[in-house]
Amino acid sequence: MLLKKLCDENLHYRYPTATRAITDRYEKEIKTITEQGFASYFLINHDIVRYAQHKNYFYVGRGSGANSMVAYLLRITDVDPIDLDLYFERFMNAFRTSPPDFDLDFSWADRDDVIDYIFRKHGNTHVSQLATYSTFQWNAAIRELGKVFGLPKAEIDSIEERIETGGDKITNAIHSYGKRLIDMPNHLSIHAGGILISEKETTYYTALSFPPKGFPLTQFSMLEAEDVGLYKFDILSQRGLGKMKDAVALIKSNQQVDVDIHDVQRFKEDPEVRKNLEQANLIGCFYVESPAMRMLLTKLKAKTYLDLVAASSIIRPGVAQSGMMQEYIKRFHDPSRRKYVHPKMGELMSETYGVMVYQEDVIKVAHFFAKLTLGEADMLRRGMSGKYRGREEFQKVEKKFFDNCKAEGYPDEVTREVWRQIESFAGYAFSKGHSAS
Repeated sequence: MLLKKLCDENLHYRYPTATRAITDRYEKEIKTITEQGFASYFLINHDIVRYAQHKNYFYVGRGSGANSMVAYLLRITDVDPIDLDLYFERFMNAFRTSPPDFDLDFSWADRDDVIDYIFRKHGNTHVSQLATYSTFQWNAAIRELGKVFGLPKAEIDSIEERIETGGDKITNAIHSYGKRLIDMPNHLSIHAGGILISEKETTYYTALSFPPKGFPLTQFSMLEAEDVGLYKFDILSQRGLGKMKDAVALIKSNQQVDVDIHDVQRFKEDPEVRKNLEQANLIGCFYVESPAMRMLLTKLKAKTYLDLVAASSIIRPGVAQSGMMQEYIKRFHDPSRRKYVHPKMGELMSETYGVMVYQEDVIKVAHFFAKLTLGEADMLRRGMSGKYRGREEFQKVEKKFFDNCKAEGYPDEVTREVWRQIESFAGYAFSKGHSAS
């Protein structure tokens, strides 16, 4: 099997000494990917990054795919899921029907060539860009209806005002029809980076259009694509990668030193990198150069990669607004504030001082505290966000959570408090894999 062969070839590069935990995780992932029929999805992503490596294009694999060891072995991502305690089930499991998803970032200078390679490799008849629906909102709806009724521009500009003052027959009709048009499709736009590759010709599934960009465009969005069994490949752009490439070229020219930007472990241990991190000297560093992030890192006096990963998560609006960010900062510096509702929670939340920071924390607590399977724990995480909450399977998992906690001998008030913490947190949690990558 090609997927396993490629992973075996890279195993020593990523893990010079492979422990039993590593090999067990590896075998489990390969089995799940194969059983769910996603081997080809991984192989195509691997082919894209292999082309980028061949052309010396810098890239970053982001998203929940960072939770996959297979993606790490194939060099799609540079995040070690063993080192960071990331759960594969957050990315793919038997309960999860949505397809896996990798976000591949390339430099603005290289992205178009990567897209061109995909079209050359798989053929124009089997590759297309993904559309998105641009929907009517109030202002656009009433302007379009004004044109339908043949109103001149001056009258269209004053429709809103005329509606508020009662209006005439045409104005009232525009008001009535406008309310019905809200969120209805207006026109097609092009997805920021979504590309579809189909086994049959794309026209078997959808009609195509040819916008000025020159690549065929589907007539449906990613949701309809999933419904017919087509999964998107996200080819995105990040300006910072071009800066890195320039920097590496300058170092080679001036100092005759080759820098491997995928040798992440070396950067984690570099004392100069840690010094810049602690001083928040991060201008020019993608994602962490904003004033808010530099202020947070200054307060934390962050020194390590894990500090940076946590900061990238707690600065998110939901965590910050809930007061969790301030509590995390206090517990980071003051061990006396680190209190846990149960000793088991102390074991599980020690890395984040008892504050739930990541979606993976929900999975961890549900699995190790309430003894749910990892698949059930991920279902609980997704259900907490509200999307699946009304479903029968979520309600079964909720019941199992409380039943298992009772069987484990936890007091009812402890179980309720742990559930409350999960419930209040899970809706705005950020994926650790996202933050790490």
